[in-house]
Amino acid sequence: MNYFELVGFSFLGHIPSLLAWLVGIVFGVRMVRQGGQRAEKLFLTGSSLMFVTQIVIPFLSGIAWWLVHERGMSRALASGLAVSLPMGVLGLAGIVCLVYAFWLRFRARRQEQV
Repeated sequence: MNYFELVGFSFLGHIPSLLAWLVGIVFGVRMVRQGGQRAEKLFLTGSSLMFVTQIVIPFLSGIAWWLVHERGMSRALASGLAVSLPMGVLGLAGIVCLVYAFWLRFRARRQEQV
């Protein structure tokens, strides 16, 4: 199995999550166009980061496979350098944006009720 076959098969497994984050991006764009403030912009940013994460995962998995089979690197080192570290940073940034967006939104709603 070569790099392109591995990436293609990996994309097939990520189609549901790609579609879910794409729906989040569409909702975020609609909210921002309707006069969204900081929370809506953070929601759009977080959804976009998570979408990019799901797109990049198959390519980085292919690179890790290539490093192991073509360059003789250990599996642990290849998966740590090529997959875990970049995905951890992107995923964490996306989750932080999403959590902060929801926190801002519901904190503002609670303050309006008081």
